[in-house]
Amino acid sequence: MFKKLTERVYYLEHNEDTDRPVLGYIKGDKFSLMIDGGNSAKHVAIYMQELEKRQLPHPKFVAITHWHWDHTLGISSTNAVIIANSLTNKQLCKMRRWKWDEESMDKRVAAGEEIEFCNSMIKKEYPKKDKIKVISADMIFNNYFMLDLGGITCEMIKIGGCHSDDSTIFYVPEEKILFIGDAACEDLYHGESYDKGKIKKVISILSKIEFNIVIEGHNEHTDKAELLEYLEGKLTEI
Repeated sequence: MFKKLTERVYYLEHNEDTDRPVLGYIKGDKFSLMIDGGNSAKHVAIYMQELEKRQLPHPKFVAITHWHWDHTLGISSTNAVIIANSLTNKQLCKMRRWKWDEESMDKRVAAGEEIEFCNSMIKKEYPKKDKIKVISADMIFNNYFMLDLGGITCEMIKIGGCHSDDSTIFYVPEEKILFIGDAACEDLYHGESYDKGKIKKVISILSKIEFNIVIEGHNEHTDKAELLEYLEGKLTEI
């Protein structure tokens, strides 16, 4: 389902069937921004169809929350300018050299470069592996970048965290809305765990941002208090 949060901010809900994450949309007077690139051309096509139904402009830019396959394998079909932080782009460049036959994919799992959950979901989303195409970013920033879309801005903040060191969050100050991808999630590549130092950093950064609505990559939108309560709870479990 495509959800409208305000006149300028929307998102396509996540779908657990093949681990499709939320895809955000910010409508500016000059340009529009897509948040995350989806896990396939099919995923992106659904998003674009929802925009067309509402006569919303095609996004000029696509910004990536982190490198994981479900957030990036669709970007080649967006026909937009791709924005990512330097660490995300470094990994995308590495992924461009990967082979996508099942033997190569299984070897990456054995080597710890990928996890079995993602491996199985990729195979489910892509019955034909030759459809997989990885591209790198067109615009690269380090820790912070602000994009003026016309009448509304988006602040891109590299936050890191337990889930992925390259995680970036996207803040829309005019609407007090925050897209965080999977930045509040655990590390899935080293035993499904949280690191105390990393989670404290995430809590500290989020606490200082003035937002009312937060959208995670694989969840329904919630508010600041509930998100921080969840993270504080995880911290006490460590």
